[in-house]
Amino acid sequence: MISAAQIQEIFEMARHSIPGIIRSLVFLMACAVLVSCGGNSSSFPSQPTPNIAGAWEFVAVSNSGSVTGIEVSLSEGSVLVNGVSEPNGQVTATSNQISFVSLSPTTLNITGFGGTCQPVSTDRALTGSVTAIDSPFQFSFTENGNVFSVTGTLGGDGKSLLNGTYTAQAGNGCAADTGGTITGLAVSKISGTYAGQMCALSDTSSPCQLVDTATAVASENSSSNLTLTLNLTGTDNTSFTLTGPVTGNAFTLQGTIQGQPVIYQGYYEPVKNIPSLYLVNSTNPVAPNYVGTLAVPQP
Repeated sequence: MISAAQIQEIFEMARHSIPGIIRSLVFLMACAVLVSCGGNSSSFPSQPTPNIAGAWEFVAVSNSGSVTGIEVSLSEGSVLVNGVSEPNGQVTATSNQISFVSLSPTTLNITGFGGTCQPVSTDRALTGSVTAIDSPFQFSFTENGNVFSVTGTLGGDGKSLLNGTYTAQAGNGCAADTGGTITGLAVSKISGTYAGQMCALSDTSSPCQLVDTATAVASENSSSNLTLTLNLTGTDNTSFTLTGPVTGNAFTLQGTIQGQPVIYQGYYEPVKNIPSLYLVNSTNPVAPNYVGTLAVPQP
């Protein structure tokens, strides 16, 4: 490696013995040597670690053809850099920050809650790491006790998982899903006004009859909690409000309807390209009951 003293000697020779334009050329060549030799002035700052915390949906397409939506409220650790908190690239989601839904292979609309690997349990989690955009994004996720490893690339927008594959780790008991391909996107908060038909509150048949006209106002706050206020007319003439956490595009809400505590599960999805909310009354977890899909009113 050429030393600073040798470069100085080149400069001195050029200054005393080489005229005009040739002197300038020698100067430029010496500068090029300095850059190529890794001097401090040639170093480029590395990419900052991206902040990817927030709501994500990963779509896993298994080799057997099943499709699972992995709904995540992703957290990312931090580190102090010159006294300023910066993301450290270590991402996690605990059991209450991740949920699974089954999706139609043709439309990607929801077909059920809980995911492909049954039975449903609270043994759910995600942990992984990123370093930069357009670089590896690797993590593992646990679906109802079954662990899968994911390898892919964080897109240049910092909001997508590209070229992803996933494989089942040794010891998995989920025969329905042993691995496949996976993509992912950061998703927006759920908000807006929705309308449509819903089942009567007392109707627990499956399928139920959509006899109530419903309007709903949805608002998700900065803590990923959703408030859904519904107004029903028809068989039922009442209003009620449900609240609860959101993970990705899925949510679980609780409230009181006609004096009775209820639990509703829901999923945000496009139906024929129209933003919609799919709702299920899961107060009785053994027999969850679809109650209707509400869509953003079209002009």
